[in-house]
Formats: sequence, C-alpha cells, structure tokens
Amino acid sequence: MISRLLLLASGVVVTQSGFVALASSPASTENQIIALEKEWAAAIQAKDVPAMSHFLADGYFLGAGVQGGTIMTMPREGWLKNLAAYDTKSYNIDDIKVHVYGKTAVVLMLFSQVANLNGDDLTAQFQITDIWVKTPIGWRVAERHSSRPRPTAPQKK
Repeated sequence: MISRLLLLASGVVVTQSGFVALASSPASTENQIIALEKEWAAAIQAKDVPAMSHFLADGYFLGAGVQGGTIMTMPREGWLKNLAAYDTKSYNIDDIKVHVYGKTAVVLMLFSQVANLNGDDLTAQFQITDIWVKTPIGWRVAERHSSRPRPTAPQKK
C-alpha cells in the first residue's frame, strides 16, 4: 500500500491490473499542448507536409476573419496544398494560454509572422484560437481560428 501511495505522489498511477501510466494533470497537459504548438509552428515554417499528420485531425479546417470581410474557411486538403507556397521568414508565438477541458484543449495565442502566400504579404500579428482534441493516437488540432487584432492605440500624454 505504501509503495502505491509513493507511486501516486510521484505522478505514476498503477491500475488494478498492474498497468503503470503517468498521471495527467491539467498543468502537464497544458505543457504538452504548448510543446505541440511549437513543434507544429516549426513544421509549418519548414513546409513539412508529411509531419502534418502528427498535428492535424482528419476534419481540420482553418477559419480566418479580417475586419470588413467575411469568414473564410479552408479545409485540411486546401491548407496542406497552400503550405508548399507559404513562404515564412519568421513564425513566432508571442503569447500563449491553454485551457484543458477533459479531452479538449483550447489554445489562445498571439502569433507574429513575416510571410507571404503566392505573393500576398501576410506579415502581421494574429490572434489564433486552436481547438485540440485527444484522439486514440494523441492530441490533434481540429480547428484553427485566425484574426488580426486591432493595434493598440497610441497612448496620449
């Protein structure tokens, strides 16, 4: 009994059948999602299409909104096709917050890039919301929502 309590205190769980697993706390899941976001960002910048299967859920889509326009949605296949033409000079996560709700994690981040797609300049800071879902093969992004926040107004003196 004492050895099981020590295992539980160390973050290891032993099931009745003797299976050993790491306990998953919300903080450890948050850290895991942040690490996945950073790996995904590096794979996007490298245009690593094969690596995308490790990040994107089958039904993944990108939803984007720009002030004065309509919401654009792009399914996984279109997003993967555009990745080859997505030329990034820098791709940075500026701030990130993760909230875990069981088998779903919601990521809110500010993200900056110097990039273009087919000659269109996409250099800006964006507000991104990613919806991650826990699948039998690991965490995958189901949706990404992107918008450009209004720049902070200059402070009056």
